[in-house]
Amino acid sequence: MEYLFRLQGWATLSTAGSSLAFLVRLWWRGEAFGAQARVFSVWFVVALALQLFAPSAGIWIMGLVAQCILAILLVLKDQIDSI
Repeated sequence: MEYLFRLQGWATLSTAGSSLAFLVRLWWRGEAFGAQARVFSVWFVVALALQLFAPSAGIWIMGLVAQCILAILLVLKDQIDSI
């Protein structure tokens, strides 16, 4: 359990940072717009809130998983749009 708390800060920063980087990249290129951009933005904010303000380790892990899935979806969208 102690290891989880040491991992918590780094994992939150890395997953949120990578999701945010790809989200900004899609906005910058104009590939995220309309309802899709709103869904991705709300998903990012909710996952980050779960990670930052989680009262227990289980909820923090849910936020981490949501942030990882968002990053994967954004990478896939970026790759599909560039084909």
